Amino acid sequence: MRSVEEQQTRVTAAAVAPRPVRVAISEAQGLLCAEEVVTERPLPGFDQAAIDGYAVRSVDVAGAGGDNRGDGGEPVEVTLPVVGEVVAGSRQPIRLQPRQAVRVDTGAPLPTLADAVLPLDRTDGGLNRVKVLRPVRSGDYVRRIGDDVQPGDVAVRAGTIIGAAQVGLLAAVGRDKVLVHPRPRLSVISVGGELVDVDRTPGPGQVYD
Repeated sequence: MRSVEEQQTRVTAAAVAPRPVRVAISEAQGLLCAEEVVTERPLPGFDQAAIDGYAVRSVDVAGAGGDNRGDGGEPVEVTLPVVGEVVAGSRQPIRLQPRQAVRVDTGAPLPTLADAVLPLDRTDGGLNRVKVLRPVRSGDYVRRIGDDVQPGDVAVRAGTIIGAAQVGLLAAVGRDKVLVHPRPRLSVISVGGELVDVDRTPGPGQVYD
């Protein structure tokens, strides 16, 4: 009779590794990635607003509110005309002119020349003209093109177990399928004269299989 260790060695030696298969990313969770997934496009693919607010040039709101004082010692008031609105998914390009603001939604493309997004709670929420209560710096509340992923970056490495995060990243970089190692399949065959099917009643000296 073989020992457990000897039998495990025999079974392992006889096991055949299944070839990698390409599956939809929705079916890949829990499987081992069999390829290096290299991104082809930047993520985000364009400069976009990170929050709801107003797209502005930071230089135009630098002196607003806070401890900033004019020549007469009064707080500096900055008010900008709101010249448009950009919603998420908009394909219509807008160019921001100096000393203007454009209302933007989270995820909306940033107007040309805008370098910051002014949060709503730093304004009076004006529709036609907006009063700036606190300034922003260049780059504030903006997701720049390629901030998350640059072309040529490896999104998922070979040998990585694909989880929810990897599925999300694969979708974000435009991959609907991925090469994976399929789950191994194992069959156990029990033999013996004492075994009977579970739908039968064991007789003397017999046990359920």
